[in-house]
Amino acid sequence: MNTKCKLIAAGLMLALGAAASGVAAESTLKVGDPAPKLQTGKWIQGEPVTGIEKGKAYIVEFWATWCGPCRESIPHLNETYGKYKDKGLVVIGQDCWEQNDALVAPFVTKMGDKMTYRVALDDKKSDKKGAMATTWMAAARQNGIPSAFLVDTHGKIAWIGHPMAMEEKVLDDVLADKFDTEKAAKT
Repeated sequence: MNTKCKLIAAGLMLALGAAASGVAAESTLKVGDPAPKLQTGKWIQGEPVTGIEKGKAYIVEFWATWCGPCRESIPHLNETYGKYKDKGLVVIGQDCWEQNDALVAPFVTKMGDKMTYRVALDDKKSDKKGAMATTWMAAARQNGIPSAFLVDTHGKIAWIGHPMAMEEKVLDDVLADKFDTEKAAKT
């Protein structure tokens, strides 16, 4: 094989490798998009949420029992829940990438009043990575936890990021139906 053919072959292999690893892929879930369907598994705590309802705002926070930063952010998320639950905020602690689902219920019990919001396991029946991990986290190219998604009162993604980085002004505006999701999507 001549040098030119080797370079072309190497370039193709590199491009295929990048595409297969997701490096070249673009996020399919971003701010401004409709929130994906909730596909939770077993509910560990709180009333089950079967879907995103218009008129309510949601924080869907992805975490796992083995994640140190998640443990640190849980009390902060619980404070946010306590402050805004009477204003129409629903908080879902969506366990994902869990190595042993049996550890989740005892963890939540041990957290006690530091974790009073709803908690659900991921649905791994048809997707061993978890349906929520795939349709929310992977779709938004979120590679680390904790990671939170704020869903506005119209069912659109208003914000994505670390739960402790969410500004109260954004949450206040979402709950007051004053948040400009289209503007946020552009920035």
